[in-house]
Amino acid sequence: MWIAHALTLVRLPIAIGFWLAYGHVAWMVGLVALAALTDTLDGTVARAMKRRGARAPDIGGWLDPLVDKLFVAIAIAAIGWHTRAWLALGLVGARELLFVPLSALYVARQVPVRELHADPLGKAATVAQFVALGVIVAAPAWAVVAGSGAAVLGIAAVGHYVRVVLARKSA
Repeated sequence: MWIAHALTLVRLPIAIGFWLAYGHVAWMVGLVALAALTDTLDGTVARAMKRRGARAPDIGGWLDPLVDKLFVAIAIAAIGWHTRAWLALGLVGARELLFVPLSALYVARQVPVRELHADPLGKAATVAQFVALGVIVAAPAWAVVAGSGAAVLGIAAVGHYVRVVLARKSA
């Protein structure tokens, strides 16, 4: 599983590279694309390794979403530092702003961490965030539109996760 985890963790230096590359649009968009690629590959590699019998350490269920959130937070901070495009960035980060209370609910409900997994809606929200970040740096005139798409999918994903947690606890 270490290969999958390495693919996940590489998004952190990519995020730092994103910050350092600020102002070089092609590099920034390329780094967002690379982060999205590693996000796709880590899950694919982990599933392939599980089919071959690998089991431990299986930390991807919490490591991948944590690193995704750190990547988005670092990218939002970098863009915000340079542009002050807070409306678009707030829209992109709306899921994360709502996800913190969800995490508290999750812990309060004492649902084991391994039981909450990414689903297609959550994955679509992550893709929308990555696309919105690329749009904000490459086509700033479309920043609010892209951020709005990310916000709609992100809020829908948070609502879905809340329903899942509540249903599992009452079951």
